[in-house]
Amino acid sequence: MEVRLSNLAENLLVHEEPLLNFPDTRYMGSKRKLLPSLQGIFKQLDFRTSLDAFSGTSSVAYLLKSLGKSVDTNDYLMFNYFIAKALIENNGTILTDEEVEEICTFNDDKNNFIEKNFSNIYYSKKDCKWLDSAWANIEFITDPYKKAIALTALCRACIKKRPRGIFTYTGMRYDDGRKDLKTELADHFAEAVKMVNRSVITSKKKCIAYNQDIMKFKKSNYDLVYLDPPYFSLKSDNEYSRRYHFLEGLVSYWSHVEINQETKTKKFDRIESDFTHRSKIVPAFESLFDKFSDSQIVMSYSSNCFPDATILKSLLKNAGKAVELIEIDYVYSVGTHSHKKDNESNRVKEYVFLGL
Repeated sequence: MEVRLSNLAENLLVHEEPLLNFPDTRYMGSKRKLLPSLQGIFKQLDFRTSLDAFSGTSSVAYLLKSLGKSVDTNDYLMFNYFIAKALIENNGTILTDEEVEEICTFNDDKNNFIEKNFSNIYYSKKDCKWLDSAWANIEFITDPYKKAIALTALCRACIKKRPRGIFTYTGMRYDDGRKDLKTELADHFAEAVKMVNRSVITSKKKCIAYNQDIMKFKKSNYDLVYLDPPYFSLKSDNEYSRRYHFLEGLVSYWSHVEINQETKTKKFDRIESDFTHRSKIVPAFESLFDKFSDSQIVMSYSSNCFPDATILKSLLKNAGKAVELIEIDYVYSVGTHSHKKDNESNRVKEYVFLGL
């Protein structure tokens, strides 16, 4: 089956309103800018059930849900799992203004883990005290979807008040004077809740969020699987757990990870993935394509990464797929120090592989 980009333009943004409702987040690897192209592709494929296997902030899963599809999500990071639970698995639950006020009310019985470990590393001592208090209040929420919304909003608040939205350096060296960096975390949190609440959509189709290593994922009977694995490049860092370790620890109050106190950034040991090792990545793609060989595969990858398009097309063909490659001009906005604004190295081709 051939699907040419030139044939897709007339079908883009048919569901423009729900796409615009999706909360915009500064996040490495976000596919927000690719949603119009992906929507055009999905509209030409016949499927009812789908999996977003590396869901990240769930923008593609949100598109699939808005198109009326049954969509499951998976991500190996727990904070991304809670985003998916709030926006994809959730089918209509929101946080009320009263509940937001309760979360923001100072809790005298709070723990002081964040204040003790992170004061003046990423946020002021005052901000860290507020985070300790807010988390203690969120812990009392019993509804799983309300709790997921609260944790999603808490992560969004932390990203908004952090220069570049990442946690690979200490202090505020990249403070560009933005108002967001001076806004109280409580205000960021309240605004984030409003954004998430507006984004909650109902569906007659069941959607489930998973927090697993995709290589160990058991369920495979999907009509369509969307793959957006970490892009491996010698010029860039694709280790999400290093960039977002603070958010990953925050959603469980560091109960599932252990801080390495010897590091300046108070990060935890990296969460291993075969997609972050050059020697392991090709076998990882082989296993991934074999796992979902009975499904239609749509995969995003970049022209400046390894393996290249020729290798990936060959691997898909070996899995029994008829392969089509769509190339889209793309400019990265989040990257390493070498990937600065207006740097020509930011301009790449975003590949969309169709394995049908």
